[in-house]
Amino acid sequence: MSPPQEHLRAGRDLSEVVEELELVVRAAERIRLDHYLQSSLGWKSRTKVQRLITMGRVEVEGRPGKPAMKVGRGDRITIRLVLENAEREEHPPLAPPLWEDPYLLAIAKPPRRLVHPTGRTIGGTVIDEVHRRFAPLNARGGRAVVPRLCHRLDRDTSGLLLVAKTAAIRRAVQVAFEANEVRKGYLAVVEGEPAADRFEVDAAISDAIDRSRAHSNRLSRIDEEEGRASLTRFRVLGRGPGHAVIHCLPVTGRQNQIRVHLASVGHPILGDTGYGSSPEGAALPEGLSFPDRALLHSLQLRFRHPVWGTERELRAPVDRDLRPFLRALAIDEARIAPTPGLPRSPAVRAT
Repeated sequence: MSPPQEHLRAGRDLSEVVEELELVVRAAERIRLDHYLQSSLGWKSRTKVQRLITMGRVEVEGRPGKPAMKVGRGDRITIRLVLENAEREEHPPLAPPLWEDPYLLAIAKPPRRLVHPTGRTIGGTVIDEVHRRFAPLNARGGRAVVPRLCHRLDRDTSGLLLVAKTAAIRRAVQVAFEANEVRKGYLAVVEGEPAADRFEVDAAISDAIDRSRAHSNRLSRIDEEEGRASLTRFRVLGRGPGHAVIHCLPVTGRQNQIRVHLASVGHPILGDTGYGSSPEGAALPEGLSFPDRALLHSLQLRFRHPVWGTERELRAPVDRDLRPFLRALAIDEARIAPTPGLPRSPAVRAT
């Protein structure tokens, strides 16, 4: 195990594995544990921090932490970032970037690969490899490119992933995401045949930890009382006996939004066993078998460049395990409509 760290910056090299982090509180006034960790661990959201605490991976002075407990000057906090049975995954190298400029790059994420480290996986992620690619360039040129994810994709989801080269650029892009000023388009193969060619799901979503599953996987759910407003628009591109290929346009950006919205209307994504898809319920084209992942692909991303203010749409070629389903329904991915245009607003400047 690596020694405890007194400080772990948000812009650290993610190819270097840190298993345990130790912090000494220096706040003048007592503060909630989750608030303190959110401000100290700049790369984790409050939700992620609270999950670390509830999973028993945070101790205060040797005792299990609680999100709302107060900590004060001199308290010693220990955080286990890596679980005892953590593994390093091995994957083929990423393909060259789909697009790159001095501020951003777009990557085609393969399916079944995590985008960033978790407590159970300490290596072999997308961001690990991107960091390693920039390390020699930084060393030779004295640059300080520390790639940062602008958004995330689930392990199963393939396709377009946008990465910023500086913290300021990532902040600018994330502001646009939060303001719903980034347009995203996904492809999904679903079970069943939707009744309408175009439909939308307007249903609030909240997160829930399913304790019955290994590692307490977090699954989203429809929750009209406590959930956050969520809207996804869908267009059917092709139908087969008992299945369909759908163009998905999320208006909001909740965790697992497309997956939970499609499942809520009786059309889970094919292969998405967490949301109800099963080999028994799937009707597949002749010669095709039940997939080993949820067939969801990040196809398009339209955004306004945070420095130049120009509007750009990027696309990621459909992953090879989806192509047979498109061919079976005679769908030409090149003819899939672009995402809608962006709202009129001034460019966000960040350097």
